[in-house]
Parts: sequence; C-alpha cells; structure tokens
Amino acid sequence: MSSQPAAEIPGLTYVGQLKVQVAAPVDLGIAQDGRRRMVAILGGTLEGEIGSGEVLPGGADWQTLHDDGSVSVDAQYAIRLARGDVMTIRSTGVRTESPDGSAVYFRTGITFSAAVTRPELNRHLFVSSGSRDGSLVSLDLYRVD
Repeated sequence: MSSQPAAEIPGLTYVGQLKVQVAAPVDLGIAQDGRRRMVAILGGTLEGEIGSGEVLPGGADWQTLHDDGSVSVDAQYAIRLARGDVMTIRSTGVRTESPDGSAVYFRTGITFSAAVTRPELNRHLFVSSGSRDGSLVSLDLYRVD
C-alpha cells in the first residue's frame, strides 16, 4: 500500500546569494559530540531578489567537527540592507567532504528576523547550498515555497 503526502510537496525558489568573509577558526577543544570551534564573521554581501546589503562584522559560526568527518554548523550574524534595515540570520546545517576532497556537501536551513517592512522574510524557511574557498563562504539561497 502506497501512501501519498498529506500536504503539498514544497518547492524551492532561488532568491539570491550571500558571500561571507570569515576569520580563521578558533579551536574550543573537545566536547562529548566532537571538536568544537568558532569562526568569526568579518563581513560580506547579500545580492538578489531577497535584497542587497552588507554582512556586518561580529557574528560567528559555531561548529562541531564529528569523528565521521562531518561538520555541524550554526551561524548567526546580521545584514544591513541597502535601504538601512538590519536583519539577523541563523543558518544551521551540515558540511561533509569526500575522503579525497573532490566533493563537498554543504547545506543549511536558514531563518531571518527582519524588520516589519520585510515580513515575508520572517514567514518563510530558506535553505542554502554552500561552498567555501579560503576565507570566502558562498551560500546560494532558496525560499521553501
């Protein structure tokens, strides 16, 4: 017996890209679930349908490196939109790399806390597909419809 989804299957709509400059990781030692580290957010940009603006310095990505090679990420930072509003972002997810380093899986779930002038950002879940090149993290952003 096959069952059908009880609700509509979500779709994804591309809405922009975040480019985030990060500092070198700071090792915080080993905890029961893995090695912890903190990566400071130095700045960056947001571009796309979602808006344009600058990533403000001062946020951080709190990471846990697990024995299986995966990394849990939990980043929180702020973005000042071109029109002056400041919104916060929380991006949590996972990054893994193939043993030879040729393939990276980097996905996060994203929520925004935006000014009342942008209520649609507070009412949707977003996901990202990410990559990292040195100190630059790029996140392609998709709204979950």
